Amino acid sequence: MEANQILRRLGFVLRRHRERMKLTQEAFADEHGLNRTYYSAIERGTQNLSILNVARIARALDLSLSRLLREAEAIDLEVASRQASKPLRRGRPPGRKSNWR
Repeated sequence: MEANQILRRLGFVLRRHRERMKLTQEAFADEHGLNRTYYSAIERGTQNLSILNVARIARALDLSLSRLLREAEAIDLEVASRQASKPLRRGRPPGRKSNWR
């Protein structure tokens, strides 16, 4: 397995768990003391990160390091890259009108 595949797999797993927590990349990074652009590069699989930062992010996601790495190893990159994630929605919920006039 190539290094960039490992990073991309890890990025997909991190993104899935962050979205499960209903947090944007910016909110997650700010809440856990990470630079937003650094965290974004991690999720894209373009940033090589230390095991200490992987452990820190796993703890922030309330996952064990072993589970995070196991999920990253098991993910199918072709299937994961075809599945479009739903971006977190900002603003008022769909179907609700503003009371402002």
